[in-house]
Amino acid sequence: MTRLLALLALLATPALAEQPYDGFSAGIADCVAAADGAEAGRACIGSGAGACFDGAPDGQTTTGMMFCALAERDAWDRLLNEEYGLVRDAARAADDAEREDFPEFARRVEQLRDAQRAWIAYRDANCAMEYGLWGAGSMRQIAGADCQMRMTAERMLELRSYRQQLGG
Repeated sequence: MTRLLALLALLATPALAEQPYDGFSAGIADCVAAADGAEAGRACIGSGAGACFDGAPDGQTTTGMMFCALAERDAWDRLLNEEYGLVRDAARAADDAEREDFPEFARRVEQLRDAQRAWIAYRDANCAMEYGLWGAGSMRQIAGADCQMRMTAERMLELRSYRQQLGG
C-alpha cells in the first residue's frame, strides 16, 4: 500500500519528467491548435509519448515509457491549466451577462470549479485503479502514467469545448 501511495504521489506531481523526455511533447500545443474540434484534438493524444518511446535513449524500457507518458501528461497539464483560465473567463462573462435577469442560472464559474475539483479526484482514483490492475507487475508504471496522460488530455479538450460553447 505504501508503494502505491508513493507512486500515486509521483504520478500526480506536475513537471516530473525532464530531459530527455519532455522535448518529445513540445509539438502537442501546435497539434491541438491546428485541430478542428475535439475529435481531431484526440488524434494528438499519445503523439509525444510515442515519439519519446522511439527517440529517448531508454524509451523502450518500462521506466522510459513511464517517463515518456508523464512528459506528455505534463504538456497536456500545461494546456489544461491555460484552458481552465480561458473557460473560467468565458463562464464569468456568461454569468455576468445573465445575472440581472436570471441570477439562478448565473452559476457557471462555481459549477466549473466544482466539476474540476471532482474531475481531479476522479482522475486520481481512476488512475490508481489502472495502476492497481497490474498488481506487482512492472506494467503498472506504464498503465498509471498512460492513464494520467490520457485523462488529462481528454479533460483539456473537454474544457476547450466548454469555452467554445460559451463563445470564448
